[in-house]
Amino acid sequence: MAKNKSAWGIEIGAHAVKAIRLERIGDEASITDFACIPHNKPLTTPDLDVAEMTRLTMGQLVASKNLEDQKVVISVPGHSALARFAKLPPVEPKMIPNIVNFEAVQQIPFPIEEVEWDYQTFSSPDHSEVEVGIFAITKVRIEEKLKLYAEYGIRPEIVTLGPLAVFNAVSYDLGLTPEHKSVVVLDIGTQASDVIIADNSRCWIRTFPLGGTHFTDTLLTAFQISYSKADRLKAESATSKYARQMMQAMRPVFSDLVQEVQRSIGHYQTTHRENPLEQVLAVGSTFRIPGLRKFLGQQLNLEINRMDEFKRIRIEGREAADFMANSINFVTAYGLALQGIGLSRISINLAPIRGLREKIWAAKNRWFIATASIAIIGAGAMYVSPIMEQTYLDAQDVSVVSSIIKNGEQLQSQLAAADSVGVAGDIATNMERLINDDRKIWPCLVNDAVESTLAANPSDEITLTDAAKMAAIPAKDRKRIVLENLAGEYKFDATTLKRTIIVTMNVEFANPGKKTFLKDTLQKWLRDNSDRGEAVPYIILPDSVALQGELTSRVIVVGAATSANSQSKSPENDSAKSDSGSSKPPPNSTSSSRGASVSGKRTGGGDDAVSKGGETEDAANSISPDSDLNDSTNETGAKSEISNADLDRIAPIENEPEIYGPGMTVYRGTIVFTAEIRSGGNKKDAGATTP
Repeated sequence: MAKNKSAWGIEIGAHAVKAIRLERIGDEASITDFACIPHNKPLTTPDLDVAEMTRLTMGQLVASKNLEDQKVVISVPGHSALARFAKLPPVEPKMIPNIVNFEAVQQIPFPIEEVEWDYQTFSSPDHSEVEVGIFAITKVRIEEKLKLYAEYGIRPEIVTLGPLAVFNAVSYDLGLTPEHKSVVVLDIGTQASDVIIADNSRCWIRTFPLGGTHFTDTLLTAFQISYSKADRLKAESATSKYARQMMQAMRPVFSDLVQEVQRSIGHYQTTHRENPLEQVLAVGSTFRIPGLRKFLGQQLNLEINRMDEFKRIRIEGREAADFMANSINFVTAYGLALQGIGLSRISINLAPIRGLREKIWAAKNRWFIATASIAIIGAGAMYVSPIMEQTYLDAQDVSVVSSIIKNGEQLQSQLAAADSVGVAGDIATNMERLINDDRKIWPCLVNDAVESTLAANPSDEITLTDAAKMAAIPAKDRKRIVLENLAGEYKFDATTLKRTIIVTMNVEFANPGKKTFLKDTLQKWLRDNSDRGEAVPYIILPDSVALQGELTSRVIVVGAATSANSQSKSPENDSAKSDSGSSKPPPNSTSSSRGASVSGKRTGGGDDAVSKGGETEDAANSISPDSDLNDSTNETGAKSEISNADLDRIAPIENEPEIYGPGMTVYRGTIVFTAEIRSGGNKKDAGATTP
């Protein structure tokens, strides 16, 4: 029995993103998860930012399903790729790759180096001739597709054509055998339609630019309505009181569709007279238009059945009804997942990483050989080395060995003394620079941290101090983000002479989206504003901006203290802070600012920041705000840290209205980034290292 495998098949359609996860057990596939997430607007809507709408829907998929470390197979539409079929002359099997390569150069209307292409051979036991299908897509298009998935950490292992995925799904689900008659699969998409001829041994595809959007355009023109309303009217045509008028308006598109299907079937029959076609299988949501299937059947003189359910996979439980209602839209995703688990008849892969992966593994073979050689040599040395060492020592005078050991101890003492002198010099140099040159760095970092939180677009009323306005907003609609802690760790690279500060931001928020929310707001602001010229004394390294660890969350219960003030005094909240790692700054931290909230009550920076550092042993590594705010001096001259209770006594904050409502989920996360200091980074005298 084959080893269990699993894979996700993901199709980005014009109306929704559809995904299926299949698991292989032996030669059977079992569905373990699925998702159908509609776009807010169809991607064919005029003047729509298609890329941004697709990102929003993909963000919902990634947030709702665990796709990390999963095998993912994706598709490209048939109209954006190329499919060509040719019959090969009778040659030896080893000569087929050379002939196919020649055919590819002739058939693909682009320079061969500008496309990703693959091929599949088809043969039948009843016929000696071999037919080849050549499939290609430009590298530009495939890179755009993969870039979109990469934004969400998804790296598909397989990329294939949508029509091929439909063929794999139909072939597996119907269990096509040599005795089974050929089936015509008509997949009417949104922008184009695919005619797929499927039998046990071969596949044939033709794509033509006529789809559901042409029906929508006809209704838009006939009734003088908006595109979105026309699309909704088409979807509801089965129950609409205007069904008759709608059918009359769409009749010209019906006729054009019939002509294209007849042309496709006629062309196939002229080259494959031995395969009579008697059955048509309808795929795609466009077939929900009333009368379309009947009209096509009468014009083509063929039986047309709609693929409303799958025979070999099903899902049980409360989600079964939802899956059944959308099964006609899952055919492509079904076929993609089948290829991912190795149960597809066609295994075309247009992903550019295939050659790279093979190259990497070929390179690894040399390392495997080298590793084995080292292991053998090391094993021999374990036995030979002690014998050789003992022989050498026996031949030496004992006094010489003692002298060498004594000299080594003296050199070690001298090295320790030199290190202590160097550390003292480093501390002095760092202190001088931190006091004189870098005074403006931390206030700028605090300002950037606050500005990045404001990029999350918190409610205007939440950023004010008017309690009445805050209370007037329903709790579930109050957008709020709190900068709970801000810390920085000074670093010096003696090799590159670069000085950096690793900044840590602990934030709390109640906005939906989780990781996607932080990525699209705070992290995006930090990357977009990484280099603002000499006005800012550092550069934020864009690649260093990241979410550290996982988000923690808590659900507000009925009767819990939900205001910002009550949270800071709640023992339960103290525990939550401890779990998320936000209550203590990292060691050697630059500064740690308390309670930096975008609500406007208390901000983490400038004159209101309270440093948790201040010990002299960390002075060389710390860059702190105004020291008068950090420490207070008692009668004996010793420093003592101002506590939260002291600060509330000195500058009391009145109770805020309850910010969060019962049932709301509040998240905590840590964002880190590296700021590279501009001034002094390349000077010769900047060689002080951090002790």
